[in-house]
Amino acid sequence: MEIETRAHVDDTLLIPRRAQRHEGPPWYARAVVVIGAVTALAAGLRFYHLSQPRDYIFDEVYYAKDGCFDAGIPFRQCDLDNPGEQTVTVHPPVGRELIAAGIGVYGNRPFGWRVTAAVFGTLSVLLVSLLALRLFGSVLWGAVAGLLLATESLNFVQSRTSMLDIFVATFVLAGFLFLVLDRQWMERRTPETEVLSPSDAADAALFDLPADRPPSPIFRPWRLTAGIAFGAAVATKWSGGAALAGALVLALAWERTRRKRSGLGRPLWEAFRSEAFGIFLFLILVPIMVYVASYARWFTLNGFDLQGLWRLQGSMASFSLQLSAEHPYASRPWTWILMARPVAYYYKAGTPAGTAAEVLGMGSPAIFWGSLLAIPFAFLWWIRRRDWRAGLIVVGFAVQYFPWFATGRTSFLFYMTPITPFLVLAVVYALERLADVRVGLSRARVLAPLVVVAVLLAVGVFGFFFPVLTGRTISSEAWQARMWFGCAAETTCLFNWV
Repeated sequence: MEIETRAHVDDTLLIPRRAQRHEGPPWYARAVVVIGAVTALAAGLRFYHLSQPRDYIFDEVYYAKDGCFDAGIPFRQCDLDNPGEQTVTVHPPVGRELIAAGIGVYGNRPFGWRVTAAVFGTLSVLLVSLLALRLFGSVLWGAVAGLLLATESLNFVQSRTSMLDIFVATFVLAGFLFLVLDRQWMERRTPETEVLSPSDAADAALFDLPADRPPSPIFRPWRLTAGIAFGAAVATKWSGGAALAGALVLALAWERTRRKRSGLGRPLWEAFRSEAFGIFLFLILVPIMVYVASYARWFTLNGFDLQGLWRLQGSMASFSLQLSAEHPYASRPWTWILMARPVAYYYKAGTPAGTAAEVLGMGSPAIFWGSLLAIPFAFLWWIRRRDWRAGLIVVGFAVQYFPWFATGRTSFLFYMTPITPFLVLAVVYALERLADVRVGLSRARVLAPLVVVAVLLAVGVFGFFFPVLTGRTISSEAWQARMWFGCAAETTCLFNWV
């Protein structure tokens, strides 16, 4: 099955005629301005009252304390019972090191615990905007993708919490963006396949002339940066390895199609023969090197003890495979996209009486439920139209989501954090297709207003849930109006069947 065809967007269709007469779009329509504004909005939302709540929320009781200790603060001041790290045998060290960097600069206080998460959450919005810009060739759709992720509830909450998942999401997004840049870098260096006249084709067949081989350099800078980004994702949580597996599939598939388009026979074999070493070097060996380098602090404390490091990896694997415990907010992976059981990170009621405050780890209903249609739509477009953009979105979603179905460990909805950018991209892909539908002799885009309404609805839903995403104190009635889902607080688990 062919993974892709070239899908180009004529940018001039998106620019008013008056602006086309000049060298480029007006300043306010330029990518750096529009995407910069969306990124600034994301930063403002994520840093708004970042120190609230002032208590540890949910797994900050592990990661914020470990980050504090990694920052060189005495363990008792970090609220640790002993100087041993709590999560050293649970996850690799990059996430803790990033949290420690924030605490080292801003101190052992809530802002210090969460500042690097807010920075990476903001970067995730910038990266998804840039990725959409490369996929759709449109500043408008790049901005829409950034806006939807900026107001996507799960990404937002994780960006304001001292946990690891937002780091994984940002590294994964960077890896896929660099992979797309590598693809487009090679496309520019691959000559277009010439359509031969009947006589030239007959001559070529007579003399059995081989097809020109497309360029296949070993060193590809964007592939190198992709390997570094995916390596950092795996060095934060092992779940980042699923995204790396998807990148390997896409890299080989794109190279196969590039050779098929050049007229080579056995394109898959040709792609494997020409690209296996480069893919191994940059998308397997480089991530391994990044992973090992992430243990620099461990080597400093323990010496160059490779056997000890291997035993540590075994302890991590044992924990990951055997974790099975009752938890009020645990949920099965198939329920995540339905949001049947969000996670209450923080809940406080009755101060003053008749009020409540909560930080609820939930996804955006507009994005999560909308993706129930958008993901199958992208899959069909990938299969029927051979659109490589749809293929990237589907692969990025599938390789990170469906492997969780095979695990028996205790799991939570916030494991969806690295997947939510691909839900956003799937929704944007569907909206872009709908906005381009033309009807009648006038070829009017009659569905474009509905697309605008859908985007505004997604942003409006975020605004409605904003108080229970940030721990704002609201009336009990207002709090109850926002409890649409399963577990909203420790005393409210509505759907035990999930």
